[in-house]
Amino acid sequence: MGLSLSTVTYLLVSREPSMLRSSCPALALLTLVASSLVLTSRVPAADVDFATQILPIFEANCVGCHGEEKGLGGLRLHTEEGIQKKWDKDEHLIVKGKADESELYERLVLPADHKKFMPKKGKPLPEEKLNLIRTWIEQGAAFKVVATKSEAAEEAHEGDHHEEAAAPKEIPLPEVDAADSAAIDKLVETGAQVTPLYSGSNLLQVSFALRGEPATDADLEPLAAVAAQVYALNLAKAQISDKGLAVVAQLKNLAKLHLENSSVMDSGLAHVSGLGNLQYLNLYGTQVSDEGMKSLEGLSHLRKLYLWQTKVSYDKAQAMQKAQAGLAVDLGFDHPVIMRKRLTKQIKQAEEVNKESTDDFNKAKAAFDKAKKDQETAKKRLDDLKQQLDKLDGKEPEKKDDEKKEEAKDAKVT
Repeated sequence: MGLSLSTVTYLLVSREPSMLRSSCPALALLTLVASSLVLTSRVPAADVDFATQILPIFEANCVGCHGEEKGLGGLRLHTEEGIQKKWDKDEHLIVKGKADESELYERLVLPADHKKFMPKKGKPLPEEKLNLIRTWIEQGAAFKVVATKSEAAEEAHEGDHHEEAAAPKEIPLPEVDAADSAAIDKLVETGAQVTPLYSGSNLLQVSFALRGEPATDADLEPLAAVAAQVYALNLAKAQISDKGLAVVAQLKNLAKLHLENSSVMDSGLAHVSGLGNLQYLNLYGTQVSDEGMKSLEGLSHLRKLYLWQTKVSYDKAQAMQKAQAGLAVDLGFDHPVIMRKRLTKQIKQAEEVNKESTDDFNKAKAAFDKAKKDQETAKKRLDDLKQQLDKLDGKEPEKKDDEKKEEAKDAKVT
C-alpha cells in the first residue's frame, strides 16, 4: 500500500478515527510520524522587526562602507530607503523568503578570506545576528511589521500602559549660511569626509568613521569653524575625551550623532545635553551607564537612542521611554533582560505546542492500537472461517504460523 506523506498527513488531520481503524496498522503507524512533522511546523516564529532588530546590526557593522557618507556599489544600509533604492535596481539583493538566494545574506556567511565576504576587512557577524537577518529575509524582508507589533517592540514597551502620545511633529531643517570653504578644507585635511546633507544644502554631514586611525580631540577642533552647518556627525570608534566632546557641544544644529564603539564615558555626555536639536544618538559598545543617561533627559527632540552593549540598565531605558513621548530606546535583542523576556515568552508558547503535540500523539497512538487490535480480531475471524470451510471439504485444518514454527524448531532438535 503506497501512501505519500501528504496523504498520510491529510488522513491524520482531516479524517474521522473510523477512517484510521478501517485502514491497515501501517497507516496508523505512519500517522505517528506524520503527526510529529505537522506539529513541529506549528511552533510560532516571532516576527523580526527591521527598525529595532535589523537596522542596528547594519549600523554597527556595515554603514562604514554602505552608509549615508559612503555607498559602495550603490548600496546604503543606514535607512530602509537606501536599501530599497538598491533593491529596486537589483532583485538579487534580497529574495523574499529565500535567504540563501539573497546576495545581502550570502556575502555575510562567506568564508572570511573570500574576496566578496562582508563586512569587508571585518569579523564575521555573530551567529545570532546572522540568524536574525536570515529570519527577516525568510519572513519577507518587510521594513514595517504589519497588523501586529513585533516581539521586540512588545518587549520594549511591556508594562507601559499610559495613553499613546500624539506622534511628534517633524522638526524642520534649520536654515544656515554656507560654511567657509577654507574651514571645510581644514576639516577635510584631518581625514574627515564632508558632504552636503543633500544637493544644494548648506547643512553638512561630517564623518571621521572611514579614517585610517580613530579620530582624536585634535581632529575635532576644526568643527568649531563650521559649528552652525554640521547636521550629522559620525565619530564611530573615536578616541576622544571630554575636551573633544566640548567641541561637539558647539554644534547647536546637530541632529544625528554616532558615537558607537567610541571612548565616550558618562562625564562626556554632559556635553551632549545642550544639543537641543539632537534626534538620533548611537552609543552602541560604549561604557556609558545609567548615570550618563541623566544628561540626555532634557533632549526633547531625541527620537532614537541606541544602547546595545552598554552598562545602561533595562529599568533606566524603560523609564526614559515612558518619560519622553516618541523616544525609542534600543538595548539590543541580546540584552539579558530582553533575552529573558523573549525566552520566557517562547517557552510558554513551546509548552502549549508540546501539550497539543502530546495530546495529538496519544490520540494517534490510540488509533494505532485500536487498528492493530481490529486487524488481529479480523485475522482470527478469517482463520476460523477458513477452518470451518476446510472441515466441510474434509481437509486437514491449516496449521497456524506459531504451530509451524514450533514444529520446525522440534525438527532441528531431533
